Amino acid sequence: MDKNIEEKVRVLFERLSENGSTGRLGKTFCTEKNYYFLDTGTGKVAKLKANVYFVMKKILESDNYCDVLKLPLTADDFLDALNEIETAIKAENILSANPVQTLTGDAVEKLDEILANGVQNITLEVTEKCNLRCKYCIYNTSHQEYREFGTRNMSWDVAKKAVDFLKDHSTHAQSCHIGFYGGEPLINFELIRKVVKYAKEKMEGITFALTTNAVLMTEEIAQFFLENDFSVIISLDGPQDVHDENRVLKDGTGSFNKTVDGAKKIIKMYHENGKTSKIGFNIVTTGPDYHEKYDKIQSFIETEDWIPKDIFILTSGEDVGPRESPYFLPQSQEERKYIEGAYEPLSKWEQEHKKDNKPLFTDGVMDKGMLIIHKRILTDKPVARYGMNGCCVPGERRVYVTVDGKFLHCEKVGNIPDIGNVDQGLDKEKISKLYVNDFISEATKYCKNCWAVNLCTLCYVSCYDQEGTHFEYRHNPCRVERQYLENNLIRYHSILESEPESLSHYNDVELK
Repeated sequence: MDKNIEEKVRVLFERLSENGSTGRLGKTFCTEKNYYFLDTGTGKVAKLKANVYFVMKKILESDNYCDVLKLPLTADDFLDALNEIETAIKAENILSANPVQTLTGDAVEKLDEILANGVQNITLEVTEKCNLRCKYCIYNTSHQEYREFGTRNMSWDVAKKAVDFLKDHSTHAQSCHIGFYGGEPLINFELIRKVVKYAKEKMEGITFALTTNAVLMTEEIAQFFLENDFSVIISLDGPQDVHDENRVLKDGTGSFNKTVDGAKKIIKMYHENGKTSKIGFNIVTTGPDYHEKYDKIQSFIETEDWIPKDIFILTSGEDVGPRESPYFLPQSQEERKYIEGAYEPLSKWEQEHKKDNKPLFTDGVMDKGMLIIHKRILTDKPVARYGMNGCCVPGERRVYVTVDGKFLHCEKVGNIPDIGNVDQGLDKEKISKLYVNDFISEATKYCKNCWAVNLCTLCYVSCYDQEGTHFEYRHNPCRVERQYLENNLIRYHSILESEPESLSHYNDVELK
């Protein structure tokens, strides 16, 4: 190797690794047509020549400059790549991300104000009871981090206090919302009816939503939801053979027919009143035959004439609960080996089927991924502050009220320390210590090495146990998140190459 090239590589590598691993500075990726680089500090994406791409990729994935020298490039290509990288660093401020010394956001800067007057949503666990025994349910005994199937209903006293709490602490909120959850919330429908009446008397413009398996849906209940402008999410996993594989009644028989009967009642009523856009399906898929199931679900959505064309669909895989896994430096050889061959089945299926541009049941999920890239932080110089990933302000947007009146962040967090209750309200000291200071202290140890720090959507889910922070749970979700973001970068820029005008509608969509 030419000594001049070797020295240039050594100097560049040492400069880029002054504040930590080089892998934190950005991410290379490629579409079928072009090579690209995403810069961590500025959010800029640059199109690269092949030689520049391979040099930059090797720099970001190596812990020693000697690895870069092993690239099979000519001396001219090496020098050209190094010169272009040096020029871009000076002209575009790339590869210069400030070190992540802490994380910040509204939970740090506006916590008192938000907890006092900015609460927007509460979700009431109106019952622990459920009329199904879905095999993947988080309340099965295999999920030790969640409660088991229970027998308690929320009392009117707890529900009333929760509504009063929302009213008293939402004076600065732009809108207020109450969700109903379970168990199966329709088991305690009379409490829902009572809460809606009381909340509408107390707060103008209050909105409501409910997640249900629809087995207990009647025309009377559907009429009530219509009259009170509910958004309703129905848990339906697709056609009968897919749905009944996991969503079973207590006796083990499939629930498809009962769910569809209930779904048709409310969809018909909403359709007659032009409100089907407020109906959604929540689809959960399990492996290993993901692609076959996705094909069946797509056909089901397309061919069943009772399913509205404007229905929104939420899609996810089975929640297996938190699992400890080893930590590897992002982009390191150890991480690449660990995830070798892994892929996100929904993204892969979507990419294979989107070529003819027909609507897919995955569009809603994929749109969120596109929005993350489209709305990313984009600056001329590297940002000086880093946010708390996808964390909400605990207590602001999705206070989950358990049947006995405890407050949790949301319905997804599992058995972790609560953040208050209906009698004492939100516990500011506990929130500040456990979910702001402790989170920042632990997260910074890992986020400081990650190229996705400004794109990350991960939150408090999967990094806590009953005692507090437990980041050994988070290492694998972090790897999955990075793969997800890389897939979105590739998909976004593939569209940008061929149909850039189709991305313009994201300008008017808010990233939540």
